[in-house]
Amino acid sequence: MRSEISPSLWHDLPARLRLICKPRVVRKALLAAGLVGTLLVALNQGDVLLFGHVTRRVLAKALLTPLIPFCVTMLGAFLNSRPAVRAEDLRPGWGAVRRSLIIALGVGSTLIILNHGDVLLAGALTPRLVVKMLVTPCVPFCVSFYGAYAAYRSALAEQQQAAGMT
Repeated sequence: MRSEISPSLWHDLPARLRLICKPRVVRKALLAAGLVGTLLVALNQGDVLLFGHVTRRVLAKALLTPLIPFCVTMLGAFLNSRPAVRAEDLRPGWGAVRRSLIIALGVGSTLIILNHGDVLLAGALTPRLVVKMLVTPCVPFCVSFYGAYAAYRSALAEQQQAAGMT
């Protein structure tokens, strides 16, 4: 499998992983997990939790949901990281928007299927469910783009710190 990927990617992989595993980026990913995870739980399981219809399945979804924004933030940071001479070269642009849209489609579709698949298969589509399904892909888009921005800010802070030391 290693031979299928270009050698430059394998060479850059450790540097990219070091960039996104900085405490500053991980803290921002944890912040996104807490805030966005809470928003996702409120959006997708809030009505069930509010009315007290808590099952093991709903509880598992609610507890695992914050992992999604954490992973998507780290993925956004990873996809936007690359070897650069200057931190400005990592500034999120249209490439980061395009990658965030692709992540939003993939992760958003998965979230919709996981959270609302049973209702969709039953054919019980309601206006409230349609709103939930339309908002769901917006969350991974925003979190992924935030991850790209967090990687940029981390590299910028590191560059400024290095410039101040020399």
